[in-house]
Amino acid sequence: MNWRKHLLEAATLIVAAVVCALVANAVASRERKLAVSGTSLSGAPPPSAARVPANTPSTTTVAGGGAGAPASTTRQPEKRQPPAAQTPPPKEFKPHPDKAYLEIHGDDVAALHGKGVLFLDARRTSVYEQGHIAGARPFSVWESDIDDKVNKLYAERSDPRDQDKPIVIYCSGGDCEDSHMLAQKLWGIQFNNVYVYKDGFPDWEKRGGAVHRGETP
Repeated sequence: MNWRKHLLEAATLIVAAVVCALVANAVASRERKLAVSGTSLSGAPPPSAARVPANTPSTTTVAGGGAGAPASTTRQPEKRQPPAAQTPPPKEFKPHPDKAYLEIHGDDVAALHGKGVLFLDARRTSVYEQGHIAGARPFSVWESDIDDKVNKLYAERSDPRDQDKPIVIYCSGGDCEDSHMLAQKLWGIQFNNVYVYKDGFPDWEKRGGAVHRGETP
């Protein structure tokens, strides 16, 4: 027998087997790598990449819990609207037949002026013309025509309902008593809703009230 020939053939077979084993191992390693990446050579997803059903609720990490806790929606607090500004009810200036007059100050005077109430200026006409409350009539108690003016006003308001309408009288404020004297005259002929602007024209100017100059109201 030719032992040398048989040994050579055996060695060749061994080498071929080793080469086949190496090739098979290389191919197997590549398949495993592809499977890990997401899809095997056959196109099917690997066992580890199980698909999550579409109707499975999602999970998230919430404060105070760990991963996997059900997602929760935090309710935002409703913004409270500030309350509407409360407007005080308008002050009522009712008739007071038992009193010749009531003294009032700036805010009440402005409110009555805004309503178009009759204003009478008890100062001298020369002072009136230098500046007076817009719309006020000249009714100086020291001038000779004062009684004529008072009677004319009564003729305009002879109806008792008109005599209950507010009238505001003013002079120079402070120690000035002209407005109080005129108020007494009006009360004496049944005007029952007369008010004296205690601080007078200087206060009106200080407050920035409407002022008119000249002979007319």
